[in-house]
This record gives sequence, structure tokens and C-alpha cells, in this order.
Amino acid sequence: MNGRPNTVRKDGDPQMTWRKLLPPLALLLAAGAIGLLAFLAQRTQAVDNTLHLQRLHQIRVVDALDVGLNRAVTQVGVSTMVNVTNDRATTTAQLGDALNALEQGPTSLRGLSPALDQALDTFLDTVESKFELAFDFEARNILVNQRLIAGIDAVPVMADAVLAAADTATHDMVAGLLRQLRTEVNTFGVVQTPVNEDRIHALLTQLDALAPGQSEAFVGALRSLRARSADVIADKQELVGRLGNFLARPTAPQLHAVEQAYMDWHGTQVAVANQYRSWLAAYAAILLLVLAWLGLRLRRSYRDLDRANAELSHANEHLEEQVDARTHDLQAALKELQASQAQLIQSEKMASLGQMVAGVAHEINTPLGYARSNAEIVRTSLADIRSLVDAQSRALNLLTQDDASDDDIAQSVAAAQGIAESIGASELVDELDTLLGDTDHGLAQISDLVGSLKDFSRVDRSRTDLFDVNDGLEAALKICHNQLKHRIEVVKSYAQLPAIECSPSQLNQVFLNLFNNAAQAIEGEGKLYIHTAPGPRGVAIRILDTGSGMAEDVRARIFEPFFTTKPVGKGTGLGLSIVFRIIEDHGGHIDVRSTPGKGSEFAIHLPLKQARPETPPATEALAA
Repeated sequence: MNGRPNTVRKDGDPQMTWRKLLPPLALLLAAGAIGLLAFLAQRTQAVDNTLHLQRLHQIRVVDALDVGLNRAVTQVGVSTMVNVTNDRATTTAQLGDALNALEQGPTSLRGLSPALDQALDTFLDTVESKFELAFDFEARNILVNQRLIAGIDAVPVMADAVLAAADTATHDMVAGLLRQLRTEVNTFGVVQTPVNEDRIHALLTQLDALAPGQSEAFVGALRSLRARSADVIADKQELVGRLGNFLARPTAPQLHAVEQAYMDWHGTQVAVANQYRSWLAAYAAILLLVLAWLGLRLRRSYRDLDRANAELSHANEHLEEQVDARTHDLQAALKELQASQAQLIQSEKMASLGQMVAGVAHEINTPLGYARSNAEIVRTSLADIRSLVDAQSRALNLLTQDDASDDDIAQSVAAAQGIAESIGASELVDELDTLLGDTDHGLAQISDLVGSLKDFSRVDRSRTDLFDVNDGLEAALKICHNQLKHRIEVVKSYAQLPAIECSPSQLNQVFLNLFNNAAQAIEGEGKLYIHTAPGPRGVAIRILDTGSGMAEDVRARIFEPFFTTKPVGKGTGLGLSIVFRIIEDHGGHIDVRSTPGKGSEFAIHLPLKQARPETPPATEALAA
């Protein structure tokens, strides 16, 4: 032996080797666990709900435009007006764009599944044939409609010729039949789907029965009248047939089949995502168990740290009490400020209504006056109708009595007939019907105005009500109608808008204030233009007037509280300031452009949904 002690090589110790390999293995396992977790989480997000809702919305848009196309073509069928034809062309173009969106772009349905592609192809083929039918119908409709109108206009002329050629003995009967024929032909030509063709043929047959013994002029005029009536019936049946062929295209059920095929595909995707969610939940549970075990191990090592944290928490209790008190004070101040602002807005609203009381009263009294006048006329006419009914009742009673003489019956019938002729019974009933219709129209006007005032004057604290901006503009126009009529022409261009979340009465106040400013800015006659349009995240409103306009220094200050260019006592200077505040509180914005001597334009943008308030953390409240 050489006398050197024996030593053990630590580098060859298996335990030491394991300890060296443990950190990289732990990192590798952690990376693998995180990667698997990320993969499972990503697979659970395979279903894009936003895109799903957009696709469903696109299908609803196509369905609505298809219904709109049916309506537009139906209107073309009963009208030759250019604007009706333009509506059809516009709807066709919009439907074409919507169909393109279904085939390509981010919301495309193409390629998702074979069943969906087949249903989509069938639907698109049917829509294409529907477009062709609509074009052919419109082209043919102009000629047939003109011919139909000419035929309807010619029937009264030919009827007069027949009546002029009738002999004295049948003149009254012929006149009655021709009067009914004119009415039936007019009804047949005007009604969209007429059902009185048999009545027309029956009247012509009755006239033919009177032809024997009449003059050649009567027979010839009656022949021409029959031919013209047949032309009217043929033209109308052609229009109805073409329209029916167009409306029979099964686009609605086929679009429903497209939607069902898409929902089946989406259901499959959701099922796959749910399966991955189940795996993710199981995997997360395993990871939680592992983390719980590690937590227990760490808990043993950090007992001292826990005690230190407990002492620190005890020291911070007083600080939390201060934070809570400060937060309570800030919340109370905020509520008080919001209440004061709401009271100011309501006061300005009531002031605006007070300025228009006389105009609103006039708008109510005018229809109320002629409604009362019409009611008085109806009350007076009822006495004549009662006397006619009494006379007819007496005649009817005599007719049913066995012992009544023929002279008594004849006298009672003659008396009833005399009363009917003296008061013009049929004309009187038509006149009463017209008077009652006018009265109902007047009361409807009053009801609309009162409803607008009610919507305007109510106090809304919530901004979550769904509201149609176009309806709000119309309500404000009704309220200030007396300020605008006879001198300011209102030109409206409303687009179809989605309902937005807002405080309806506050937005009504915005519109009313802007309309009042426009009316005051226009000296003499002028125009007020109102445009609405949907946007990607809300709606846009533009209000333009041809008033005096504003200089740049005035325009820069119009939203300042109490700033006004009116004489003392004529304005508070709060109208536009409140407009600005209401729009800002709704998350929107308002821009103003004005040219002196030419007019002003107010452009407003409002979001579709209101932001939901969140309770700020205590530390943020303390910092505030």
C-alpha cells in the first residue's frame, strides 16, 4: 500500500447525477404540460361564436331582402311609378351583395360541408331564376299596366255610349247595371288579387238579356263594352299570373334549408369543441391535484412567510377602512352629481316644452275642432236616418199583417221611399262614413302627438332601453311641427337602422333642441335636412339647415354651458350644452360644421350598445 487514503468519486454517484438532471427534466415536463394545456385550450376555441352570429345575421339579412324583393315586385305589379321600380332595383342590388357575402368573404358558408354547399347551390339557383322573373315581370308590367289603365278608363266611356243608346223602358235598369259594372271593373283593375270576375260576367249577361228589342247602336256599344271588359280581365289576369309565378319561387324554405344545414355543421363543431373541453377539464383537474401537492410542500416551507403576511394584513386593516370610507364618499358625490345633472336636463326639457305649448295646443285643437264638427253633423243626420227606419218599419209591419189593405201598404211604402229619396239615404251613409273616417284620422293625429309628448317628458335614468332613432326623430318633428310648418320644408332620408341602447327621452330632447335651433336660425322660408344611416358600430344622424350659419368663434363655443348669442331673457345657453352632455354620456360624439349665410350641419354618432359600468378597485378610488 502506498499510504494514500481511499476516496469516493462524487461525480459517479447516481444520486448526484439524478439531482443534476432533475432541473432540465422538470423544465421539460413543465413545457410539455403547458404545451398540452395550450393545445387543448386552443381546440376548445374552434367554434367562433362571433363569426357564427355574423353568419346567422347574414342569413337573416338575405331572408329580409328576399321578403323585400317580393314586396317591391308586388308594388311594381300595381304601380308604374319610377320610384317603385327603383326600389325593386335597389333591393335586387342589396340582395345580390348579401348573396355574395354568403359565398365569399369572412362570413362565407361555402366549403363548410357538402350538404351546406348543395343547399346553398339550390338556393342560389332559385334566386337567380327569381331575378330573371322579376326583370321579365317589370319589363312586361309597364306595357300591360298601361294597357290595363287605358282599358279601365275606356269602360266608363263605352258604358255611357250603351246608356245613350238604351230605350226609355229599360233606361233606368241599364243605368243601374252599368253603374255596377263600372264599379266592378274599377275594383277588378285596382285590387291586387281580384275575385269579382264572375260578378262582371253576370252584369254583362244581364245587359245582354236587355239587348233584344234595342237599337243597333245599343247592341254595337254593348259588344264593344264587353270586349273592353274582357281585355281588362285578360290584362289583369296576366299581371296576377306573372306575379304569382314570381312569388311561387321557394326561396324561403330553401334558405331555411341552408340555415338548417349550417346549424347542423355548427352543431358538429360545437360537439367536437365540447369533447375537447371535457378532456381539458380532466387534464386541468390532474394539474390542479399536482399543484395542490406542490402547494402543500411549499406551505411547509413558507410557514414563517405566512405568519409575516398575517401580521402585514393586520397592519393594513386600518388602511382598508380608509379606502372604504373614501370610496363611499366618492360614490355619494357621484350620485349627487348625477341627480343634479338629471334634474338640469329635465328642467331644460320642461322649458323647451313650455316654449312650444301654444304650438302643441294648436296642433291638438285643429284636428279636435273638425272632429267635433263632424260628430255634430253625424248627430244631426241620425235624426233623418231614424225617421227613415221608422217609416220602413211601419211599411214592413203592414206587409206582415194579414188584415192590412193594399192602399195602406202602398202608402207606407211610398212614404218610406219618399223619405229615402228626400234625405239621399245612400249618399248620406257614404258621407257619414267619410266624416267618421276624417274624425278617426284627427283623433289618431292627437293620439300620436300626445304619445310623442309623453315619451319626451318622461324621466329616464337608465340607458339600456332599445330605441329606434327614426321613431325618435319623427316624435320630435311632431312636437315642433307648429314651428316648422308653412315656412320650413323638412327633407327626410331615413335608412333602416338597428335598435340602439339609450335613454329614449334624452335622445328625444337632443333632437328637439337641434330642431328648435334650426327653426330659429332660419329667417323666413328654408329647408331642414335629416339623414340617418347605420354604421359598423352604431348609427349616424345628420341634421342640416339653410339658416344663417355661425362664425368660427361662435361655433367653437356653442357647447359651453350658458353661452348664447340670443338677447337676455331669450335663451339660457344650456340647450346645446345639454345636447353635448347627453350624447357624450351615451358614448357618442357630435360634430358641427357651419358656414355664415348658408347654414349649419350637426353630425351625431351613437353606439349600438352602452358600456356597462364597472366598480373601480378600492386603491383606484383612493388615488382619485
